[in-house]
Amino acid sequence: MTRMSALFCTLLLSGCTADISSPFNKDRPLIALQQQSSAPQGTYRDITPSQLKAGDLLFSSSIGATSVGIRLFSIASVSHVAVYIGDGKVAEAVGSGVQIVPLTDVLTHSDKLFVLRDPALTEVQAHKISEFAQMKQGKRYNFGGIAKMIPFMITRQLCALNPLSSDFRQQCVAGLARAQLGRKKIEDEDRYFCSQFVIAAYRYAGQPLTTLDASWISPSDLLHMREGDIASVAPVQALHYVGHLSPGIYFKTRKLVKIER
Repeated sequence: MTRMSALFCTLLLSGCTADISSPFNKDRPLIALQQQSSAPQGTYRDITPSQLKAGDLLFSSSIGATSVGIRLFSIASVSHVAVYIGDGKVAEAVGSGVQIVPLTDVLTHSDKLFVLRDPALTEVQAHKISEFAQMKQGKRYNFGGIAKMIPFMITRQLCALNPLSSDFRQQCVAGLARAQLGRKKIEDEDRYFCSQFVIAAYRYAGQPLTTLDASWISPSDLLHMREGDIASVAPVQALHYVGHLSPGIYFKTRKLVKIER
């Protein structure tokens, strides 16, 4: 068996999302893997709250059991996503419902917190996102949607088994979502889990992040919509990595090792 054949079989068996391009296309690497790190390929940088813009997506994780469980099911480095609405405030959907909280609270409860940005978002659209958050404040959490998402996040890994066609993967994810999750019911339109709320806010602002149903999308899907990554769900606009507000245990450890050296 050749090295190429062995690698191809490994990708298929592991379910790792990858793209294999033509060996004659010198503009792209032969094999590109989906990036699980919050700052892949040495892009890590520290930022301060003053560098945030309204509409920025805040991805986070903690070392708690719930966060770890979500990351295991979704095979991702994040478990939660929220949206910054300006003036030091963050809008998010959590177990107690949709809430607007100070950024300082989010920093306190997050081990890792980093920022992705839609470069095409306008100030008017960012204001509409804030308007949506205030309008939905206090709405209930979509526990039913999360319960359905858990088995879906497992079975959808089957869609990663074809590294030769990104179109196939997108159609596969959409097909499984229709079969397992269905469309959001009318009575659930005011219930949100975290990524569903963020996508709904952007859609309300007239700047959709994806064309798929918001109730089908996980924080991991949003993470992989960033520029240079391999998207699980095709983005309307690739997101840009801005930086880390809190490095998380992995990058903290790397910094300490460098200091000791």
